[in-house]
Amino acid sequence: MPTLADFRFFRFIIPNTENQIRMPAAFSNLVQENMSNPVEISTINGQSWSISWVVEEEHPHRIVFTRGWRAFYEHYHLRIGATMLLSYHHPKFFYVAIHDTRFYKINYGSLPAITAHGNYTVQFFAIIPVNDPDTLMLPLRFSRDYGRSLPRPLTITTPTGHCHCVGWNMEPNGRIVLHGGWDAVREHYGLRDQWLVLFHYHEVQNTLYVMFFNGHTMEINYLVHAGPGTDSTCIIYPTAPRSRHIADGFRSINPFFISPIVHRLATHFLPNVPPLPGVYDDSPISITNERGTWTI
Repeated sequence: MPTLADFRFFRFIIPNTENQIRMPAAFSNLVQENMSNPVEISTINGQSWSISWVVEEEHPHRIVFTRGWRAFYEHYHLRIGATMLLSYHHPKFFYVAIHDTRFYKINYGSLPAITAHGNYTVQFFAIIPVNDPDTLMLPLRFSRDYGRSLPRPLTITTPTGHCHCVGWNMEPNGRIVLHGGWDAVREHYGLRDQWLVLFHYHEVQNTLYVMFFNGHTMEINYLVHAGPGTDSTCIIYPTAPRSRHIADGFRSINPFFISPIVHRLATHFLPNVPPLPGVYDDSPISITNERGTWTI
C-alpha cells in the first residue's frame, strides 16, 4: 500500500509571506511536539529544500516556516494569490504542489529543475461558491483545453476510491460548470461554502480524482462520511478472469488494484501500476505482507 500523508492542507501566498509563512493552527497543534526541525520540503519535480521553523510568539499554536523559506519562495517565483498544497509525512517530510493565481498547477518544466512526469494530465482546484449548493465552476483554462473531450456525466473519485457521477454544462463564458449530482456530493461529504476542491484529471481514464479541504484548509476525513462497512473498489477493473475473481472477492476501505505475478517481475519494475489517488511523484511506497515491509 502507498504511504498516505499524515495531513494535507493548502496555504495561500498573501502579502508579507516572502520571508516566512504560517501553518494552520489545527495542523500546528497536532505536530509541533514531534516534528523535526528543520523539515525537508520536496516539490513534485524532485527538488528538495531544508527549511527551519519556529512557533510564533504572539500565536503559540502557529508553526512558522522561516530560514530557507525565502530561497524557496524566490526560486519558484511565488506571487500573491498563488497557492501551495502541502502533504506532511511524519516526522520531517513535506511534498508540495504549487498552483498559480488561476488555480492551475505550475509548469515546473519552465523552471531550472527536473521536469516532472506525473500520472495525471492536469491538476487544479476550485473554491466552493457562497450560496450556490448545486453547482461548481471549473477554471477557464481546463474548460478550454479539455471541454471538447470530457464525457457526460463525469466520474469523480475520492481518495478512498468512491466514485460519483456528476453532470456538467459549458457556460457562455466558456467555463465548465458541474451541476446534476454535485449537490449530492456536497451533501454526502458535508462540504461548505468557500471550502477547496482539488482536482487531478486523468485524460486516459476520463476521470477526475478529487480531494476536499475544509475552512481551515485541512483535508477532510473521508471515512467519516463513508458509513459503516463501506468498501472501496478496484482502481482499474482487471480483464483477466482470474484477476476479476480476486478483485470481486477482495474487501478494503482503501483503493486497491490487482497485478498478476509474471517471471519478469524478478528483474524489472512492476508494470502498469495505475494512478493512485493522493500519491505524488517520488513519494515513498511501502509494500507489506506477513514477512515484513519494504520501502521503494
